[in-house]
Amino acid sequence: MTVHVRRNVWTLPDGDLTLAHYAAAVAEMKSRDPQDPTSWFYQAAMHKTTVTPPKPLWNGCQHGSWFFLPWHRMYLYFFERIVRATVVDLGGPDDWALPFWSYDTGGTQARIPAAFRDPQGGTNPLFAQRGNNVNLGQALPFQITSPASALARPKFVGEAEFGGGITPDGDAIWNRHGQIELTPHGAVHNHLGGLMKNPRTAAQDPVFWLHHANIDRLWSVWASRPGHSDPTADPRWTDQEYRFFDADGTERTLTPAGVEDIENQLGYTYEPHPAITTPTPTPTPTPAPPPVPEMAAGNPGASGPARPERRELIGASRHPVRLVGRAASVAVPIDERTVRSLGTGLGAMAAEARGRVYLSVEDIEGDESPDTVYGIYVNLPDGAPDELAESHRVGNLPFFGIELAQDPRGDEHPHGLRVTVEITPLVRRLEAENAWDDREVRVTFLPLGFTEPVDQDDPPVQIGRVSLGYT
Repeated sequence: MTVHVRRNVWTLPDGDLTLAHYAAAVAEMKSRDPQDPTSWFYQAAMHKTTVTPPKPLWNGCQHGSWFFLPWHRMYLYFFERIVRATVVDLGGPDDWALPFWSYDTGGTQARIPAAFRDPQGGTNPLFAQRGNNVNLGQALPFQITSPASALARPKFVGEAEFGGGITPDGDAIWNRHGQIELTPHGAVHNHLGGLMKNPRTAAQDPVFWLHHANIDRLWSVWASRPGHSDPTADPRWTDQEYRFFDADGTERTLTPAGVEDIENQLGYTYEPHPAITTPTPTPTPTPAPPPVPEMAAGNPGASGPARPERRELIGASRHPVRLVGRAASVAVPIDERTVRSLGTGLGAMAAEARGRVYLSVEDIEGDESPDTVYGIYVNLPDGAPDELAESHRVGNLPFFGIELAQDPRGDEHPHGLRVTVEITPLVRRLEAENAWDDREVRVTFLPLGFTEPVDQDDPPVQIGRVSLGYT
């Protein structure tokens, strides 16, 4: 099997034609009949589309689910095969491979590649309208691009873990997002704006595929670390089938079990990349937590995974929060009876204890996703300098998919999004500093990075509730 190497788009050597071949292939695919499954339009619609009625295999993307990573790996694999065949038909090399956008490296590489920015009078097939001045060379902020928090999660399965929670198959937004799907995946989608901020249009932007190649690479990075493993013992994950169109227009089927080993099963790999580091100091690592409880999807067999402990709700906000592009805060009172039941109190858990604290942002609703990504901060001191503020950031709040949650397909009811993050290290640190209050937590949402100056508010997003849970 020939092994194709996906390379960093920012370190391609002078004179390299990888992006020139990509641009020519994109232009050719855009010229094809939209009914052709190898056309640009059809391939984008396989993710999501606004067009009805749907054609075969449209609207297939998996989000908010433990199928997010394997489905998108399959999607990119067949897309790459279609592009490669087009490159060859146009006289290009048969070893062409999709490059990845290494925004997590920071610096210059956090900018969208130059080939995607210039409309060239409407002739550049890689150009698309985007937000936050990224087409002017504005770099994405590290809080949005860093995968460090996701890569640090010890488990694949879980709503606050790396790969997402257990869900059925289906094209719904299941609200069991893994941390890699939130940041950098969803955060980068939102920050780029334009076509990229809505799942129904995202795959129409040519940079979509380089973004997802990087997410796929980060899955490989996570899986290569000691102690990390995919849910290979669970047939609900390994045996789920998905269908795609190959380069010759025929349908092909793959399963998650068939895409775990990218080199030997799929014939591609990633060129070596600098180790990912966290830009700011992080709390001392804690023992591996159990996954956040899941929604069951069928009954596992006797050899299936054990059910995790249930989270106990220990506090919830009493008022909704409205986000319109500015900072907003909400108090989360903690139930005294719950704290008393935890013995020494929520904040006083010993470092070696197995108990974990989770923060959930729930019932997130809006008609349109803004270009703004918010950092989630816990007990942020007033006027905190950047480094101190960053030490209070426990995660991000992107809104990729909010339109689908409010306007679902089929017979699914409209619902809000939910984001869950673990905050145990911060709770323990604040308790050690005598800065933890067992009666109340204050949660602040701050816009991250550059946001375009406008005379009006962002499209409004409402948070129904912010809650704390304990296992």
